[in-house]
Amino acid sequence: MAKSKGKMRKEAKADVAPGSDGKCDILSLSNNQLLAFLLKFLVVAAALMIVWFYCAGAFYQSVVFAFSKPVILLMGYTKLQIAALNLGNAYLVNFNLVPLVALAVATPNLILRKRLEMLAIGIPILFLLHVIDILVRFPMYLDHSKFAEMVYVSIGIVGVAVPFIIWFAIAVSFHAGKR
Repeated sequence: MAKSKGKMRKEAKADVAPGSDGKCDILSLSNNQLLAFLLKFLVVAAALMIVWFYCAGAFYQSVVFAFSKPVILLMGYTKLQIAALNLGNAYLVNFNLVPLVALAVATPNLILRKRLEMLAIGIPILFLLHVIDILVRFPMYLDHSKFAEMVYVSIGIVGVAVPFIIWFAIAVSFHAGKR
């Protein structure tokens, strides 16, 4: 037997957590607004990933490598060893700037100051992680250091989460303060 629209609506409301009014508690978004945010994030991230892959990533990696190279030399590695590892084309490893920027752009109801704050905090943190990522490769590959390998793997895991942690801390604190 077919259910009436009113009965189906009532059952759908029963599936919503009590007191939530069908909204995402984190950003105070309705289900439709949350879906729109997620779609906007995916579209912006895809567009930024294309830009990253074809131009920005290689430039950014050259900046990271230029910053890292003097430290690598201070660590006692030679220019020949640096050239042998060929890390100049490792820019796809550092793509986690893409979701950070996409989150800053796509998050609804976030004032410009908070978007800029997210980038001002996130970009230097990610840059530092990217430099450390380059630095630990030398003892890991050339000296077979297990500690460097552990740091390298940890940075890989943490690096994926950092943009979302920064976004969560800034966007949620902003929205929590508005309630």
